[in-house]
Amino acid sequence: MIQIIGHNEIVINLSRTLKSKNIPFRVFSNKDLTEIGSEYLKLNTLEELKNELIKEKGNTLIISAGAPWIFTPAFLQTFEPQGIFNIHGTPLPHDRGGTIVSWLILNKKRIGNAIIHKIVKDPDAGPILLDNEFIYPTNCHYPNDYLKEYNLQQERVATDLCLKWHNGEIDLTKTSEQPHYLSSYWPRLNAHFNAWIDWNWSGEDIELLIRAFDEPYAGAQALWRGKKVWLKKAFFQKDANYHPFQWGLVYRYRQLSNTAYYAIAVNGGTLYVESCIDSEGNNLMKKIKEGDRFYNTDEQLVSSKQRTVKTSTGFELQDPL
Repeated sequence: MIQIIGHNEIVINLSRTLKSKNIPFRVFSNKDLTEIGSEYLKLNTLEELKNELIKEKGNTLIISAGAPWIFTPAFLQTFEPQGIFNIHGTPLPHDRGGTIVSWLILNKKRIGNAIIHKIVKDPDAGPILLDNEFIYPTNCHYPNDYLKEYNLQQERVATDLCLKWHNGEIDLTKTSEQPHYLSSYWPRLNAHFNAWIDWNWSGEDIELLIRAFDEPYAGAQALWRGKKVWLKKAFFQKDANYHPFQWGLVYRYRQLSNTAYYAIAVNGGTLYVESCIDSEGNNLMKKIKEGDRFYNTDEQLVSSKQRTVKTSTGFELQDPL
């Protein structure tokens, strides 16, 4: 039996593939997921998950793809020596952690690796079972672009694993240890906490931040006349030099046939922005005037550097104490 934990697009598409090939499987998560059908079971707690998984213990492949629960060491020990496997999308041990595609954009990286690794107590540190290196296409610009390729590549390696296991062509205990001395780890990000723009940064770095939190995320945050606003669809152009006092000022607004944009003075040139909304989703492109300024407070910038953690109810900033 193949047992899958999660409810994302990878899980849904993998389920369709397994069903089409008449390969037995079950899916577990804590959301309503009617797309999968009778093979899906909604659970509430980690203990409930453990009780379901051990029903097939000894003759099962367990895969996690965006599992909503944090697996404790005691939970993982229950399924030794075979263990539970996770799908990851970077060339481990590089770029362990969460919110992968935002970090890729911030660091201007295009090398990916769809990896199946065993889950251990340390994040993304388990030995590797399968991997498939790939390059993100040049047309990947926003997180949605990266996520589309990311999901495709992960779905392929997960399907490969399932077929090999079903056909008896793979030994789940034959894994390769990661070279941990080369590791890097980046924490989870959330636009509501981490996406405040520092207008003292270079224009290129501001563009990268806005792109890293573009669709499907909420955008990057700034203040305008004391009100929080969200910026998306931005690009930087080295077309002028501006004094630091001008950074953040809107010096031009243009309505074009198919879009509108603000030209904003930044360090090293101009930031062009095509989308600005408030927290209620109202379009502000016609309300913000030339001569208005985007800015942020020191308190917001300091807060944006705090670690974001996932809890049972969502995301929150980690208590600094």
